[in-house]
Amino acid sequence: MLVYGREPTLVMDYRKYGGSIMERLLKITEKVLQLREAARRTICTSQAELDRKFKGMKIQKFQKGDLV
Repeated sequence: MLVYGREPTLVMDYRKYGGSIMERLLKITEKVLQLREAARRTICTSQAELDRKFKGMKIQKFQKGDLV
């Protein structure tokens, strides 16, 4: 994704800015745990909201030959 006014940087370009590829990989892997935890919290919140929303709804059961 390109953002107006910013140049895209690739992993190969990281050396120009004074870092190594290993440092870049370590920064990325540190963020993975935080992103997973944020996703887990969001999923739990969404599931709880859906449970609350549909709690007590009657389940419609159909028999063979019913018009639906």
